[in-house]
Amino acid sequence: MMFRQISAYMIANAVSALFGFVSVVLFTRMLSPHEYGIYVVGTGVAGVISTLLFGWIKFSVLRFDSEGGSKDVRTTALFAYAGLMLLSPLVILATWLFAEDSSTYVVPAVFVAFMVGLFEFVQEVFRSRQQTGAYMWSVILRAVLTVVFSAVLVMVFGMGGQGLLVSVACSYLVTLLVYAPGVWRRPRHPFDTGLMKEMMRFGLPMTASSFIFVLHTVLDRMIIITYIGETAAGVYGAAADLVRQIILFPGVAIGSATIPVAIRLLAQDGHTAANRHLMETAEVLLTVLMPMVVGLALVAPGFASLILGPEFRDAAAILIPILVFAWLFRSISYQFVHVSFQLAKKPSLMGAQGMIILAINIIGMVVLVPRFQLVGAAWALLIAEIGGVIAGYFLSYRAHRLPLELRPIVKVSLATATMAVPTFIVGRLQTGNAVFDLTVPIVTGVVVYAAAALALNLAGVRMALTRRPRPA
Repeated sequence: MMFRQISAYMIANAVSALFGFVSVVLFTRMLSPHEYGIYVVGTGVAGVISTLLFGWIKFSVLRFDSEGGSKDVRTTALFAYAGLMLLSPLVILATWLFAEDSSTYVVPAVFVAFMVGLFEFVQEVFRSRQQTGAYMWSVILRAVLTVVFSAVLVMVFGMGGQGLLVSVACSYLVTLLVYAPGVWRRPRHPFDTGLMKEMMRFGLPMTASSFIFVLHTVLDRMIIITYIGETAAGVYGAAADLVRQIILFPGVAIGSATIPVAIRLLAQDGHTAANRHLMETAEVLLTVLMPMVVGLALVAPGFASLILGPEFRDAAAILIPILVFAWLFRSISYQFVHVSFQLAKKPSLMGAQGMIILAINIIGMVVLVPRFQLVGAAWALLIAEIGGVIAGYFLSYRAHRLPLELRPIVKVSLATATMAVPTFIVGRLQTGNAVFDLTVPIVTGVVVYAAAALALNLAGVRMALTRRPRPA
């Protein structure tokens, strides 16, 4: 069942990442780094606003609805969202006053934030009830619409970075109109004041903790703008977006299947069953992510040259090998370490981990960005993410102590190293054909890693492939 759910989430996030990838390819060619920087900063602002206003609803829906039984948070959560919607004029006014010079992207960013908040509410209902089909198709539709709307607003109406922001908001809105009705199937519980208080007691501390992580994700862009400017932020953002589209989707897919099942196992079968599930999914996470990270680092120059626009390529070739490892550790934090704090209902510990990451990142950025520019920002991010994983694991001792087994880590590392050597050698044999020179090392890495994964039975893959179906 776990692999079936992971497959559905993987498909959803893979298609979403593919269209996000297409978006980066198109718009780094069509927009200047300055215009792309407007989009990068705008989406960062939207993430901060959405987390502050609606994060507690999202966390509460997933935590309480996943337990099953008599709790139904849908109506109560919708009332909470509707109440917060009334604040939208104040949010627009506050953000405009706070960043008057940046009003071209701050106002559409607020629109994005409110649409993201409602969309994530619907998605958490699908996740908590393990309605993977509805989750998958809504994610895919939203990704397709984003590219379509973006192309129209940028190519036809010439709206630049602002057009990208508006298209993102519109894609969420249209997808909601299609899929939100499926959330309200009967039976439904009415609004419950007691449940609302319980949601706030759990969700608000989780939101405070999550806000720290959201601030961490936009900090590098903000510091780059402060020291170097929006054009540099656009170049950095393009490289970071490219890495995020590739590395994020498998991690989110695996985490989407992990958390609801872990919550239910803990509630129904106890710690042992939950930990066994966590260790299995941790091995799956490493098995999928480590070869992707190392492989992308090895082919970064050719990859950036083929994919990105001319003004973005040189910097991306240097930044990608650093950023991929930052995203590896970020995925481990989000999809493994944070499960501990959710299971134990101790958001304050997640906040403590976030504060540690944020402090390391701020110190690293302030020290490294003025000296090493964009490369300094990437290294500061990587150092902060590594520190966050280490701190988070030890903090889990005070929550739901995370299981740790060295054997799966060693196996995955061995398979990845086996893949990296021939990939590196083949990648150095350049023919001058950009597509061929990129394809050959990628294919080599995939074939070698697949063979190593089968030989070492990573994540039980050999057993899964050779297991015969039981006779009826």
